[in-house]
Amino acid sequence: MPTELVLLSDVAPTAHAIGVAAAQEHPLGTYIDYHNGLVRQIVDGDGRALLSVYPSRPVLDPTQAAQCVADPPASFALWTDMAIPFGDPTDGRALAEAIAVAVGGVVTDRI
Repeated sequence: MPTELVLLSDVAPTAHAIGVAAAQEHPLGTYIDYHNGLVRQIVDGDGRALLSVYPSRPVLDPTQAAQCVADPPASFALWTDMAIPFGDPTDGRALAEAIAVAVGGVVTDRI
C-alpha cells in the first residue's frame, strides 16, 4: 500500500528543486516525469521508485485543508500530493523532506 504524504508550502516544487533534492539524497537515482510533468517520480540507482510528486494546487480554505493532514503549519498557500509507492518508506520520506526544505514547506501525513 502506498504511503500518502502532502507538501504544504507557499512555493511549488519545481523540477529543478526536486532534482537537486534527489541528487543530494540519492546521487545514483533518476528524476522521471510522465504526462508532461503531471507525475514526477524519483527512482533509486536500482530503478526502485522512491517518491512520486503530483502538481501543486492552490489552497482556497486553509482551515478545511488543515483538517485533512497531521500537524499542518500555521499558513500555506499550496497543497502538493506525494506518494511513496511501496515498501519501506524511509528513503521516500527523507526525499520528501528534502524537497520540502528546498521550497520552505512542510511534509505531513494525510489522515
